[in-house]
Amino acid sequence: MVPVQIEQLSYTYPGRETPTIKCINAQISPSDFVLLTGPTGCGKSTLLRTINGLIPHSSFGTLTGSVRVNDKNVADHTLSTICQQVTLLFQNPDDQLFCTYVEDEIAFGLENLGFPAQKISERITLALEQVGLTGYENRRVAELSGGEKQRVALAAICAMQPQVILLDEPTSHLDPRATRDILNIVKQLNTKLGITVVLATHRVKQVQHLSNRVWLMHEGELCLDLPQSDAFQDTTIFRNLGVELPEPEETQNHTSERSPFPIQLNDTLLEVQNLNYQYPSSEEHAVKDISFEVSRGEVVAIMGENGSGKTTLLNLIAGLLQPTTGEGKIDGQDVNQLKLYQLAGKVGIVFQNPDLLLQAETVGDEVKFGPKNLKMTSDKLNALVKDTLTQFRLSDIAEEAPYSLSRGQRQRVAVASTFSLYPDIFLLDEPTTGQDAQHLQLMMDELCTQIRKQNKSLIFATHNIELIQKYADRVLLMHQGELIYDGSPAATFTDPQLLQNASLIL
Repeated sequence: MVPVQIEQLSYTYPGRETPTIKCINAQISPSDFVLLTGPTGCGKSTLLRTINGLIPHSSFGTLTGSVRVNDKNVADHTLSTICQQVTLLFQNPDDQLFCTYVEDEIAFGLENLGFPAQKISERITLALEQVGLTGYENRRVAELSGGEKQRVALAAICAMQPQVILLDEPTSHLDPRATRDILNIVKQLNTKLGITVVLATHRVKQVQHLSNRVWLMHEGELCLDLPQSDAFQDTTIFRNLGVELPEPEETQNHTSERSPFPIQLNDTLLEVQNLNYQYPSSEEHAVKDISFEVSRGEVVAIMGENGSGKTTLLNLIAGLLQPTTGEGKIDGQDVNQLKLYQLAGKVGIVFQNPDLLLQAETVGDEVKFGPKNLKMTSDKLNALVKDTLTQFRLSDIAEEAPYSLSRGQRQRVAVASTFSLYPDIFLLDEPTTGQDAQHLQLMMDELCTQIRKQNKSLIFATHNIELIQKYADRVLLMHQGELIYDGSPAATFTDPQLLQNASLIL
């Protein structure tokens, strides 16, 4: 029996005239591992939600056609019935974590299915072992890093042992080692237990060798459905859509093409001195005695495994957290002595979750929000908004509501709205989240060009080694809250011992 059969499937979100997915026909066979990819906003996440029943059962849009799971029409059965056979791991783990403690989170689904206590305990132990979180049973979910939360969410799914697992960008929050481990776990569930997998991602290189089938989407349509062995024989369509190819092209150059604007290394913009931070509910310091400087015109990458302190360090630089001891200075001024309106022109931050920044009704209003509060003239404000929308390829969706967009599009909107304030220091926490290869390159090209042209500084935290090689002048490598390396990208990635110390892999 075919686990999933999709026939003439279209779906239009409320308030929209154009369908997000259009006339899709496909089937998924038992034990398939489907790689689902395509440009940002092509409809991947929407398609996954129709397969597990969130659409139409938790949506008020218009659905035509059908999705059948084990010959049962998803629309004709309750969400609880379908979800016992098909589970979905969201891109943002916070969207599906409800309990205070890890153990309770993993037990939640099993308890609702009436599993006995002993079986639940066994499943919890096994699931935590599978995702590399053994001993985390009594940890508080709220205190975990983004990558750890994603692994908890995956553990909860593993414990259910469903027939079909759908994964929406499951590695976007994970460091390289954790990414490898999670993908290996998913593959083992596929090969050893026969669980069917559909994994939506922009990271084709990481997943293509695990899959046996490839789906490529564009503007809501399934434009390619082939066995993995045939899918990449002709890569023209992937290149045209800006989708990552399975292997680097022979002519690809990983060396960054530097901007013609010189870096004034003697002009220090940011000073971090003996910075320490300890969260109130934690016994350990998240950041330990960190010191470094950043010059105007520099692009600096922060790298480290999940939980190493990258996001905490960015929040300290932005003034969102008060250091336990030590200080950060921008142009000689203590960050924590500046008021919020003073910080607006000095430092801007885009969080890993862009939804924390979005608040306006349209994309255009979102980009306009910050500069408008700075009381610019109408003509200057409108010109700035128009230029910013153009720079970040958002002009065609300027009238769309931010929350109706894909995760990658929302990320670009958050970057554009922060960039429109032209801060001296631009902080970016994991810019790859939800971004296809083309839009990620366009965004980073624009940011780095403008940063160097305006003699400002960009600091971005990422797990993406290629991104660092192409754009960063320096790498700050963190491990367990400490800064263990500060130097060139080339030296970082040619030192196996250094990578091992930081729990990273190439």
